[in-house]
Amino acid sequence: MIDSVSNLAAQQLFKQNQLEHTKLRSVEFPNQAEGLSKPTETKSFDSIVGKFVGEVDAKHKVAVAETNKMLLGETDNVHQSMIAMQEAGVAFNMMVEVRNKLVQSYQELMKMPV
Repeated sequence: MIDSVSNLAAQQLFKQNQLEHTKLRSVEFPNQAEGLSKPTETKSFDSIVGKFVGEVDAKHKVAVAETNKMLLGETDNVHQSMIAMQEAGVAFNMMVEVRNKLVQSYQELMKMPV
């Protein structure tokens, strides 16, 4: 009996703290002086990931362009082409590893009981 009452009280306290936390997060503080800058924008997850994928794609395109220049004889900078290809490869591998960690985190969250 005592456990169920204390458990109920703990649940109510937890819910109350969550409500207060969400209320505090939604409060916006206006700038008090004109000289203050605007608060930074919150970026959505998809825009951050999209930007990351775009940067990886740009590195790949640079590597392809450098390789094509070298193959067509427009330049003889073999080292520049190799550096660009390695940068693109490392960026792609990092993107894949970040994706793997995100998927793993999602799977762990789905395993948690509610």
